[in-house]
Amino acid sequence: MSTLELDCQGVDAIRSDGGLVHIRTVATSDLGGLRALQARASDRSIYLRFFSLSREAADHYLDRLVQVGSRTHQALVACVREEIVGVAAFEGITDSSAEMALLIADDRQHEGIGTLLLEHLASVARLVGIRRFVADVLAENAAMIQVLGDIGFETHMTLDHGTFRVVFDLGPADEIVAALGYRERAADVASLIPLLAPRSIAVIGASNRVGSVGHQVLGNIVRGGFTGALNAVNPHHTSILGVPSVRSPAELPVAPDLAIIAVPAVSVAAVVRACGQRGARAVLLLSAGFGEAGGRGRAMQDEVLAIAREYSMRLVGPNCVGVVNTDPAVRLDATFAVLPKQGGSLGLLSQSGAFGIAFLTAAARRGLGVSQFVSVGNKADVSGNDLLLSWECDPRTRVIALYLESIGDARAFVRIARRVAQHKPILAIKSGRSSAGRRAGQSHTAAAASSEVAVEAMFTEAGVLRVATMQEMLDAARVLTDQPLPAGPRVAIIGNSGGPGILAADAVAVADLQVVDLGATTQERVRHAVPSAASTQNPIDLGAGAQADEVAAALGVLLEADEVDAVLTVFTEIAVADPDAILAATVSAAGTSEKPLIATQVGGIERSLPIAGTTRSVPVFSFPEPAAAALGVAHRYARIRAERPMPVVRPAEVDVIPAKELVEQALASGTEWLEPRDVARLLIHYGIPVCPQRVVRGADDAAQAATELGYPVALKVSGPGVVHKTDVGGVRLGICDVAELRQAVADLTAAVPNASELIVQPMVTGATEVIIGAVQDAQFGPLVMLGAGGVLADIVDDRAFRLAPLAADHADAMIAGLRLGRLLDGYRGRPVVPRAALRDVLVRVAALADDLPEIAELDLNPLICNVDGVLVVDARIRVSPPAHLDDPLVRQLRRTTPEKRKKS
Repeated sequence: MSTLELDCQGVDAIRSDGGLVHIRTVATSDLGGLRALQARASDRSIYLRFFSLSREAADHYLDRLVQVGSRTHQALVACVREEIVGVAAFEGITDSSAEMALLIADDRQHEGIGTLLLEHLASVARLVGIRRFVADVLAENAAMIQVLGDIGFETHMTLDHGTFRVVFDLGPADEIVAALGYRERAADVASLIPLLAPRSIAVIGASNRVGSVGHQVLGNIVRGGFTGALNAVNPHHTSILGVPSVRSPAELPVAPDLAIIAVPAVSVAAVVRACGQRGARAVLLLSAGFGEAGGRGRAMQDEVLAIAREYSMRLVGPNCVGVVNTDPAVRLDATFAVLPKQGGSLGLLSQSGAFGIAFLTAAARRGLGVSQFVSVGNKADVSGNDLLLSWECDPRTRVIALYLESIGDARAFVRIARRVAQHKPILAIKSGRSSAGRRAGQSHTAAAASSEVAVEAMFTEAGVLRVATMQEMLDAARVLTDQPLPAGPRVAIIGNSGGPGILAADAVAVADLQVVDLGATTQERVRHAVPSAASTQNPIDLGAGAQADEVAAALGVLLEADEVDAVLTVFTEIAVADPDAILAATVSAAGTSEKPLIATQVGGIERSLPIAGTTRSVPVFSFPEPAAAALGVAHRYARIRAERPMPVVRPAEVDVIPAKELVEQALASGTEWLEPRDVARLLIHYGIPVCPQRVVRGADDAAQAATELGYPVALKVSGPGVVHKTDVGGVRLGICDVAELRQAVADLTAAVPNASELIVQPMVTGATEVIIGAVQDAQFGPLVMLGAGGVLADIVDDRAFRLAPLAADHADAMIAGLRLGRLLDGYRGRPVVPRAALRDVLVRVAALADDLPEIAELDLNPLICNVDGVLVVDARIRVSPPAHLDDPLVRQLRRTTPEKRKKS
């Protein structure tokens, strides 16, 4: 096997104390650094690592350690400021197991470096087929035993003469994901404290010139009442806006937690380095002219990020508006915009500064405040994943809103957001929904899997509430921050006029909610509360003359009714009733119940009215349609929280190794589309039921194959360039005898002269044809598709996509979400198809696509479904060298430049 090349330039990761560490593969030039690491180690550390006090033996081990990596040997080093502070390595024992070892500098223990090295070493091992690690650990080495126990792998330990043999599986178990999430969250929160809650700030580029960015941001910090120490840096002034100013970062009286930089782009790199040398812990880079400006700007941005990483500084920006934290203990407005200072419980991230400014301004007008706002700009470093981790732990942030123009580490986003969404709703706008993102693919699945489809699948998998517009996000945020979640979809609508109530009912239905049929008892109680009511059926029309006390009584009835999950009021200002009194009665009623109550004052001013004695408010809308839509989003989130996702369980009877070998052989031979024999073999390796077939050349071979398989048969063309057989007239069905078969061979050979082979199959009939497909997305990883199959695959727009691998409940949701599902259940006398069989194939295809990223496109079309199960009667698979995807089970920061992981 040739040399394994694995991230030679390495990646950066966050230590448990919030600082950074660089992890990369070992190089022969590291021998001196490794010897220095061992020389600094105490006798105790040497003894625990090598089971003896012989430093000479330890040094001899280093000669082996720095050898070029291979499938059976890999070593990684951890560096802080170019100094090697840790090393981890494995040596192969069998084809699927390896012995691992770890050494961390004495003064760097308890910073999480050992755990990070093990995560990355396990990732390397999985890449080359290693499935378990073995480690011998002295029983007295409590620290190492703790590290191995906490990392989350399924661990087996046996004690023999004072030494533990520890064996742990490297598969992606739920325990690993949970342990990784805990470590990741703790480290990320620590790394962002200097940015989001700094104790000291330096503004580099502060100015007395009114209208400049430096003047505005410094003024906002001063006017906002920042609670920490504040200094300015300007070579021409000793004081700016009453803030002490020094000539350079080196002269700052204290090392700032946060350095805010507002200087021209060409000067930024030198300023960032000077801040790092002074000991700054985070950088807020407001300056523009970087990645958004083209190639030269991207190079400058990479340089700035590399400098920030060198000095363990987190960086927000460049090309951003700034950061806001309304916590009274911080009071930070580090922006150059004019923003409201209203505190609240919404955490907002925006890639667009203009979006953030407009959203916060509109939110404040409606009484919605924020806990924190971060304008991330170009997202050179700090991204949505970081802020999700931080806001997950922030008690002041109850709802999270994201405006995204791009997605960075999509698979890490899914893992993080899925966990956060179990406790806090995440609203998201992802711009760029146009069809321009549609990929150029030859298979049905690849042609359908646009970038928009991938984004939608990602948000669905992550439990993120996607909305389309700023207005929808603002409306949903108001309801989610101020009202309880509905227990179900049943909505009661109450108002003082018929027309708006009817419109509200239509809007409720559009929002996937139900206009509940009120029970007789409830209607009688409403009639008793308001004898003059025009109608007590839902939507309830209390009549134009309904007064505040009557409204309050009717609302009390609805909020107590068992059949009602939420109440939507729709009142129009009428001269015979006091609208303010009606709103006051509405707010008072809301305070008596744990059911959501949303108010509409038709044509009125949108605002939020506090509920006395609580931290909640009643959101008041101008029209019923957005109110109903926002309530629908809240119901969607209630369903997400109520879900108890099933774990991803690998399907039984899967032969990964021969499947992998088959694909690697095809790539080595230059094959793009697998031959029919290999397609069938690959599917069978994954337990996918395939129709028997014979690949033949000529009429005599076809006749013999048909005799073996049994008439009637199907005949299909096959060969290079033949992807969609029906499009070229390359299929004949229901052939009943040899004469008909020979004529079909002649017809197909003439119709498709480039078809080098023919496929003979027994005829399979069934009630329903479906397509199951998979495609590798360069950013999101493998996507799985289910839809209407056969010739309808491209005509009927009835498809569902999910990210792979698939849990059984996600496969069930794909089936249930299609109109096709009714056919499977016996629609109009059709045979009932066992959904479990279809689910099994979906899960197996997802496992195949996840295990083998070389599978670029896969179509099972059609998959024949009948009462006996499902059977693949046609399939196409294209293979291609895989794109690099970061392992979601390791923690790492985004790279300064894209790198590829290769293997032989």
